Order: sequence, then C-alpha cells, then structure tokens
Amino acid sequence: METIDFKLPYSEVTLVLDSLRHYIKHIENLDESAVDEDTLADLLNDNENLKAIEAQLSAQYAEKFGKY
Repeated sequence: METIDFKLPYSEVTLVLDSLRHYIKHIENLDESAVDEDTLADLLNDNENLKAIEAQLSAQYAEKFGKY
C-alpha cells in the first residue's frame, strides 16, 4: 500500500485526533432508526476504518510526545 507522510505540528495532530474521536463517538451514539439501512451500514464501516486510523495516529503520536 502506498502511503503519504505528513509533516504536521503536534498541535494539529491533536486536532485531528480530537476530530476522529468525536466522529467515532457520534457514529457509535447514532440513533439507528434515524438513518436508512444503507447509510447505517456505510457509517458503521467508516467507523471501523476511523478507529484503525485513530489507533495508528495515536500510537505514532504517543511514541514521540506521550499519550494523548
């Protein structure tokens, strides 16, 4: 898989982590009856991908700056 290296200040990485965590929590707390089945399936799939991205970014951040 090809990757992209980002050179972001640590303060911007924390904003990205906060945004990911907020969206993950939003999806997890979503009223499933408020969306159609296809949208819900897409959101749940996105949520798993977002969790993986958040975990990887969080681990990389923790290696350099400590847990956030």
